[in-house]
Amino acid sequence: MYIRFVCEKPHPTVDAELGMFAARDDIDFSSLKGSIQKAHEEAFYWFRSNGGGGLIYPKLTGKTRTQEVRKSLFWFKENATFGGRRERVIDRARQLASALTLAGCEVREIRTADPGKIIWQDMKQILALPGRTGVPKAF
Repeated sequence: MYIRFVCEKPHPTVDAELGMFAARDDIDFSSLKGSIQKAHEEAFYWFRSNGGGGLIYPKLTGKTRTQEVRKSLFWFKENATFGGRRERVIDRARQLASALTLAGCEVREIRTADPGKIIWQDMKQILALPGRTGVPKAF
């Protein structure tokens, strides 16, 4: 099973909702209460490339940024963990989703067994081009 966290904004290149990491970029956390800032910092720590989980952001630029890549979406693998730790990626993603919701950007979880054609993957996540059935909606 694959899991994606989305907000109510439309994705710019796919008939889908915007993912929570892109939605996060639109939030000015410095203007929010300290408790919300702290919740965000503690949750996002796990997803920074130099953070606790070391999540990889693939370099899909230049010739590797094909039409398929531009129309693809990231999904977490349901049972993925952060390295040798027992910290589940999904549990930490839910923590981040909660922090974004506190910041005024409601985040919901969608699940699918078939995210489409897998373009790229690592141990925690995949990048998939949606198939004919499209992407499930949360909102």
